[in-house]
Amino acid sequence: MKIEPVSPQRYTEWREHFGRYREALGDPVDAAAAAVVWSWLLARTHGVEGLLAIDEAGRLAGFTHFRPFPRTMHGNEACFLDDLWVDEPQRGNGLAEMLIDAVCALARERGWTEVRWVAEEHNARARRVYERVATDGRLITYRIRFGA
Repeated sequence: MKIEPVSPQRYTEWREHFGRYREALGDPVDAAAAAVVWSWLLARTHGVEGLLAIDEAGRLAGFTHFRPFPRTMHGNEACFLDDLWVDEPQRGNGLAEMLIDAVCALARERGWTEVRWVAEEHNARARRVYERVATDGRLITYRIRFGA
């Protein structure tokens, strides 16, 4: 496996995986949302970046999206890992950890103080990975949604 930054020629593969990722989280596939996210990734709008995992055959096997955020309590900047996806046939081979490690390496280079993410409580398989590589921040997420 190799890890590479998002690049325009990977859109079609990324779009397919992004759709499956959304479906796995219970969100319908949304072409407009995918186009917006892709444009953010390429332009690094909002600081959003992406890394792609490419298998030995040159196919996309997973991705992660992340961005910096200010830590106002500490006066520094950290990294929020927004999305992490590994293709079903690639799960269990360490690819999720490889993607997280790649984000952590970039975060260290940039002087970010931590990498933080959330997980759905029922996603036991992903949480087993996360509990191997990180500590539970013991934060509960609340939200107020507006519109669609």
